[in-house]
Amino acid sequence: MGRGERPGNGLFADHRASEGRAGTRAGDPVRCGGRTARGGAALADQPHRGSLPNRQPGAGRLAITAGAGAGASLRAGDTVSIDDVYAHIDAGFGAALEELAYLVGIAGVSASPTEDLALCAQAVQHSVCGSGLRTHLIEGFGPPAVYGECIVDPGRPTVLIYGHYDVQPAETSAHWQGDPFEPTIRDGRMYGRGTSDNKGQHLAQLWALRATLAAHGELPVNVKVLIEGEEEIGSPHLAELVRENRHLLAADLAITSDGPVHRSGMPQLVLGTRGQLGVELCTRGANRDAHAGSLGGLLPDAAQQLTQALATLWKPSGEIAVAGFFDDVRPPTPAESANLAGLPLDLKDHFSDYDITELPSPEGRDYYERLMLRPTMTITGLTSGYTGPGMKTVISSSARAHLDMRLVPGQHPDEIFRLLQVHLAQHAPMVGLTRLSSIPPSRTALDNPYVAILAGAVAQAIGVIPFVVPSLGSSLPNYVFTDILGIPSILVPYANPDQNNHAPNENFELSRFKDGMRICATILEHVGSHTVERSEGNVRLEQERVE
Repeated sequence: MGRGERPGNGLFADHRASEGRAGTRAGDPVRCGGRTARGGAALADQPHRGSLPNRQPGAGRLAITAGAGAGASLRAGDTVSIDDVYAHIDAGFGAALEELAYLVGIAGVSASPTEDLALCAQAVQHSVCGSGLRTHLIEGFGPPAVYGECIVDPGRPTVLIYGHYDVQPAETSAHWQGDPFEPTIRDGRMYGRGTSDNKGQHLAQLWALRATLAAHGELPVNVKVLIEGEEEIGSPHLAELVRENRHLLAADLAITSDGPVHRSGMPQLVLGTRGQLGVELCTRGANRDAHAGSLGGLLPDAAQQLTQALATLWKPSGEIAVAGFFDDVRPPTPAESANLAGLPLDLKDHFSDYDITELPSPEGRDYYERLMLRPTMTITGLTSGYTGPGMKTVISSSARAHLDMRLVPGQHPDEIFRLLQVHLAQHAPMVGLTRLSSIPPSRTALDNPYVAILAGAVAQAIGVIPFVVPSLGSSLPNYVFTDILGIPSILVPYANPDQNNHAPNENFELSRFKDGMRICATILEHVGSHTVERSEGNVRLEQERVE
């Protein structure tokens, strides 16, 4: 593909298969539930090779004898041999790029929904169906969610794969090198909104299913897929959807591929996410803006009122001043603290990247503690008056600020919002407070047996042992799996550290796209090769279903 050319228009014809399973070619439409779906179980024959960093000789075949983790055991005589699955991944890679470009071309912005959001759901449903899963749309909970399943044997483990098809807004500007929804490939990356967050990452999982089916005829585990359309606005309906469909979604393990690999470029497994609470603070002065000279001192200044209110939220040390804010913060376990101490860190690189010279206050908190284990409060927007060229002497009649709070296990958005209400009532009663979004935090224990199983799978797939970290700094709706379904949830991100998600020029390295397929396929093989005691949540849901 030439620099700047758009994929999905025949430019990858040389990668299409001459023949596939059941006479199907990758990239050709197949019939699925009365609808036409792109792709299929058969993959292309001619490889599009990407770099596979630090691959170890013989990594395609591994007899697992140790490292399964507490509570897990290898089934007698099992080995994991997936060279043929990897070969199908290589062979279908060109068609996978075309499919990703097609999906990226459908905007699907949940913050300002249009018909594109529904079109994106339909396109993703076609991709899920073309991956060998029975599928339908779950409707009535915001934009339709795509559900798919392949139940091979009720006695085997069930893996629930989660993703989202909605994307962040992407206003065309001088910062974007091209139209955000006209994907292009250059310098070994595909650029476009949604390439890595999250269409490329969940598509990598679907192509892993296709490669496994093409190579072996069946999956090694039961697989369920849930891909929603509101993650970028806080998944406001997901908890209700999961509660209402908890028996349908019952599983032993939830896997999400979202976000980047470690800042160092190394793979990582992430066992949790911080929660989030978004609010708006608003002040009102006079019934309209007024002349700052003629009426200065005679009318309230809404901007001044708001900034004074904001100043009460932090102590001079930089610590959050809301009473009770930290009361329920769960301290890290010794294992979590030791885990963080073993992660690589180059603070100079961080400072250089963002052109700063030190970490912000409060002092005495290290990088990873701040990022994963401590709550934060950030002013993400502040508007009032006139800030255009020149000077406009005006008394603002209104002012508005948005706050983003990231929460950690032990905290709950409802309680933090209540504490903020109490604080403002005491210190700034003139300020209005509106709740905008919220997600509870989530955490899976480091000693969960699936952690070691997945770490071994990643190591086999790409020849690198992943870091295991307790939490992302950002927020995902993982709590619906850990709290509502009662199952472990592990994030296995594929995207490059400089993916620019939520920013101009979002991109996905092609080699990492392919590595994601290898990792997912290997994870399914490893999970299917081990016996792990079923989670309490899955057992409970099974008992409810029988009763």
